[in-house]
Amino acid sequence: MDLSTRAQLRKAIAARGSLQRELHAQARRARLAAVGDAVYFRGIIECSNICEKNCLYCGIRRGNRAVRRYRMSLEEVAACVAFIHKARYGSVVLQAGELTFPDAKEYFLAIVRSIRERFPEMGITLSLGEQDQPFLRELKEAGAHRYLLRIETSVPRLYRRLHPANHSLARRKKCLRDLRGLGYQVGCGNMIGLPGQTLDDMVDDLLFFRDGDFDMFGLGPYVIHRDTPLATPRTVAWWEERREEIFQRTLNVIALLRILMPTCNIAAATALDVFHKDGREQALRAGANVLMPSVTPSAYRHAYLLYQRKPCLDGDAERCGRCIVRKAERANLRPALGVQGTSLHFLHRTHG
Repeated sequence: MDLSTRAQLRKAIAARGSLQRELHAQARRARLAAVGDAVYFRGIIECSNICEKNCLYCGIRRGNRAVRRYRMSLEEVAACVAFIHKARYGSVVLQAGELTFPDAKEYFLAIVRSIRERFPEMGITLSLGEQDQPFLRELKEAGAHRYLLRIETSVPRLYRRLHPANHSLARRKKCLRDLRGLGYQVGCGNMIGLPGQTLDDMVDDLLFFRDGDFDMFGLGPYVIHRDTPLATPRTVAWWEERREEIFQRTLNVIALLRILMPTCNIAAATALDVFHKDGREQALRAGANVLMPSVTPSAYRHAYLLYQRKPCLDGDAERCGRCIVRKAERANLRPALGVQGTSLHFLHRTHG
């Protein structure tokens, strides 16, 4: 399938039927040739849902007073990391709402230092929102080596619709450049199926990812959260009517990313299981090669809701682990336990 023009990319994003099957088969071939049949695992710890930002689509936005706020203790986080080591996931993802005050920075630094000291072989990915360059450098020196900062949309018109006026697309892009300059494996991603998002907007995102030369991706479908400004009755009805279209287009964007950037790491987002119980397996069949089982304690899972209908809220870490390995196997891929799963794109980019 030729994907050299914007028109061809638009057609591929909207593909269904035989054209979609051809696209996904091409992505599977690209994955096998570039990164093999391994699926890498990152145990995700949602250590805090306190956030300074007020994004209009997000369930843990500062303005949502219905949220029970929490911050896990260092001991609780350490227990989760010990489980990740025991489960042989190879990597940890530390995720939290965006916090930039000194106490929060010391909290995150303490966690990273502890992980690196106790488990020097473990991969450490951070997803802590926009941070200043000096703090990102401190985190890198403490032992973190991957950072996921989703842009959500690269289109200024849509970015303004999703964020209050004091949020800045330029600042987010600068943070991505800072991460690159500090030597991180840099991850990005977007939401697919946003209200007002066109096929051309999705093409713009794909080209932004390609031109940004990112090493890994965590993208997913837009899922409404009822306690956000974006969740008007009209938008909720619109979203319900377009659920299957949003799901299929997300799979197609994953496939296109695999074809355009074959050596990058692509996560199968948990949010895909909102649409189909085997949503993440379908993403693996479309070219994804990373799964992120939750190891957040069950006492906190219901409080970390970026979107409604989040799967696995009542499961414990052990059950999630068994389930996630089966997902890889059902997609006819090899669970790669006990390895960090460093992005080959990063290795090629930095070592030639």
